[in-house]
Amino acid sequence: MKQRKLVTLCVIAAFLFAGTMSAFASSEGEKTAKKAAPSGVHDIAIMPFHIPCMWFSPFTAGGYWYLQEKGHKVRTQNAGWDTKQMNTILKTWAEDPNLEAVIIAPLGGEEVLPGIRALKQAGKVVALSNNEAGYCPEADFCVRFDSPQGCYDGAVEVVKMLEKKYGEAKGVVILGLGDVRNSEHLERAAGARKAFEEHPGIKIHEFVSDMDAGKAVTETGTLLRTLPKVDAVFSVGMLEFMGMINALKREEMAFPKGNPKHIICVGMDSCPDVINPAVKEGIVDFVIDQPVLSYNALAAYYVLKILDEGKGALPKPGTVIQPGDVDIKSKVPQKDLDITVPADMWAPAKVFDTNKQFGHIWIKTNYSIIDDTNVDNPALWSNITGQVRDYGF
Repeated sequence: MKQRKLVTLCVIAAFLFAGTMSAFASSEGEKTAKKAAPSGVHDIAIMPFHIPCMWFSPFTAGGYWYLQEKGHKVRTQNAGWDTKQMNTILKTWAEDPNLEAVIIAPLGGEEVLPGIRALKQAGKVVALSNNEAGYCPEADFCVRFDSPQGCYDGAVEVVKMLEKKYGEAKGVVILGLGDVRNSEHLERAAGARKAFEEHPGIKIHEFVSDMDAGKAVTETGTLLRTLPKVDAVFSVGMLEFMGMINALKREEMAFPKGNPKHIICVGMDSCPDVINPAVKEGIVDFVIDQPVLSYNALAAYYVLKILDEGKGALPKPGTVIQPGDVDIKSKVPQKDLDITVPADMWAPAKVFDTNKQFGHIWIKTNYSIIDDTNVDNPALWSNITGQVRDYGF
């Protein structure tokens, strides 16, 4: 009898415990539901080389502002120019069940493939922006401009200036390389080198700055002092370009266009500091400028397309994308600025099938030539970001 009562009491207790746990679970489920993101809201990350930075801050902001304005969750972290750190961040993001997609500027190219593969294995959408990571089928697409062609075209113009000066293509050129881990910088250097080497009378002297403006000042200054004559300086990236301009000034060789002592000065990327002022002064002949604020806005637009409609929503090779075809604009989130970005200088963009070379399609943006006739254009990314006090990340 006692045993039967004990069994009955245990059954009742178990029933009450189960009911209590069920109610608790239901309550917790309601809390979770309340915390869940609204339908259609995505969680996306942007991975630059380094922030804060005069180039990578606006590069990141183009996508960051766009996604925020559209109501999505967006995050970013600083890799600090360190490929190991970038891989660590990417692998950590891969383990986050809430994160859906990552837009990456792959520092060191193939060096960050471990992090990219971890993301893909975790089912994340992966987009590359600014540069490639070698053969990377894990990425769904890449947004960038044609670096080697842009520098080749710029170097061709330098050759024309030398021909005008000497009556033939000859002279001495200092070629400033940035980070040899960066595939984009290697391709840019190769493009410029190709244009110069087509003319035996042009002699090239190169240095590597490791994306360090101070080192570029030192290396350029040494060459300016030790070479018998220098006719032109050509840079493949912003930081070494700034260093080369400052070296010309330090050596008192920064003469404006029209002066017989003028050294032709051409490089990659406009910048509110050093470069744009030097363009206005006539020290810099022209700048090959990327659509910095556009890269991640375009990348974010197509990442959202994949998340909402599937990979089939990506544009097909051969497609020419015009500004009216995509919704990528956002307001600069600063109360005293009434500016919408990016400007349409990225267009037209053409889609290329680069699956054999890179494992995904390439959305190739346009580039601009900036000189003293248009350096004050308010739509220029460097004129806009020069007014931004806080990027919000």
